[in-house]
Amino acid sequence: MLELASYNVETPHGVFLVLFSRIGIHEIYFPGSRPDHEYPQGDLPWPRFKEDLNRYFAGEAINWNPYPLDCTGYRLFTSRLLDEVRRIPHGLVCTYRDVAARAGSPLAWRAAGQALKANRHPIVVPCHRVISSGGGLGGFSGPPGWKKMLLDLEGAPVK
Repeated sequence: MLELASYNVETPHGVFLVLFSRIGIHEIYFPGSRPDHEYPQGDLPWPRFKEDLNRYFAGEAINWNPYPLDCTGYRLFTSRLLDEVRRIPHGLVCTYRDVAARAGSPLAWRAAGQALKANRHPIVVPCHRVISSGGGLGGFSGPPGWKKMLLDLEGAPVK
């Protein structure tokens, strides 16, 4: 079984809980959300993460790629899809159809939406940058209003 530890990151938008393993970041919880059970507190192996998260909320474009992810339990399509989503630059958006095609399954845009619900790494894997083909927000597994707030913070063009 994977050994996880937790770390709280205070931001202007509340306290995020980060679960991590020896592999990398396992899961990020939005403020007000918590896992079903407690994990021991630990020191993040990436001291800059806290600073980078706060810089992000100050409007800076952050390169999240140096932070390793623990993708244990993801299906192959979900892993490929999240890799593609991780490549969407700060302030830009992509459609579900586009990310499905980039992940090798151009007709699986609905499956892409379902797979993005499994994203355990919000912000670091910016699923909020994936929108519907008509330019609307589309779905989001985070708290209500957060997708629009994150896109507005980045200056992304959405309806």
